[in-house]
Amino acid sequence: MTHDLANSVLATAVALRVFTPDAMALARRLLGAGVRVGVAALLERRSDSPAVSAGRQDGGNE
Repeated sequence: MTHDLANSVLATAVALRVFTPDAMALARRLLGAGVRVGVAALLERRSDSPAVSAGRQDGGNE
């Protein structure tokens, strides 16, 4: 194992250790934003006209 390879492995390990909490926080924020967008879309869809809602309850297509 050369010194360059050992330094690369150590640098990668340090970078993973340093940036993992930031990556996890970013993933949580993105998932939270996705949930908010999904809830907004569901609420918007739920407020459709009564005729469309009645068709969905009867098993009809959207």
